[in-house]
Amino acid sequence: MMEPEKYLSNEAVAEFDRIVSEYERPLRKRRILRWIGGIAATAAAVTLLLAIRPEARKEKPISPVVIAEGITELMDINSGAVESVSAVPQGSKALVTLKLKNGDELYYIMCYDDITGSTSLMAVNDFSK
Repeated sequence: MMEPEKYLSNEAVAEFDRIVSEYERPLRKRRILRWIGGIAATAAAVTLLLAIRPEARKEKPISPVVIAEGITELMDINSGAVESVSAVPQGSKALVTLKLKNGDELYYIMCYDDITGSTSLMAVNDFSK
């Protein structure tokens, strides 16, 4: 027959508690390590996202000197044919309009890259005429 006193004694209870606590100790350590790893991974992901996001870099406004240099280049290309030139800055870009003596209008988007120091012009004319 079973002896209930043997299984319900203080020694048996203490032995059971010791076995359970030895099992729970590694689980607690693993749980703490998982939390630390999760927090570290989240911090690394946020840092990486902030570091490589193109929107994170502030757009530097295009300077009047850069616009003037770009206008000079356009006037050299169309020498003698230009009646007037206007430029409207928009952040790091400018919309440049050339009015020619023959009545045509040419439109360009001027972009300035402050890292490389280069200026580029892109024609946005309508060729369907």
